[in-house]
Amino acid sequence: MYRLILALWLSGVLVAIAACSSDDRRPITVGQTRITVVNMTDTAWSDVDVWLNDHYRVQARALEPGQRLEIPIGVFIAGFGQRFDAKKQIPFGVEVDASGADRKPVRLIWGKGRRR
Repeated sequence: MYRLILALWLSGVLVAIAACSSDDRRPITVGQTRITVVNMTDTAWSDVDVWLNDHYRVQARALEPGQRLEIPIGVFIAGFGQRFDAKKQIPFGVEVDASGADRKPVRLIWGKGRRR
């Protein structure tokens, strides 16, 4: 009985580790309460804009290589000051626009991205 419990516990731990490590390999992760953006390149980004569902935006000055930007979903604001309400809306698209260290544009898209 002890071995069975130990085997189940160990398999649960391995599944949890696999699930966590797979999220670390994505540049954009959308959760229920936050959006995470990771700079997976070798260059720093500046003037970072993170767009949610076409209208809601958060800005960051810079994102260094390997740095993670975790944004609570309620922080996203539309042009007239409305905040994203996760109780009334579902994230369907995230787009990240930035400038690389070489001034070339950086664009990452999750889901539908942003309509222009």
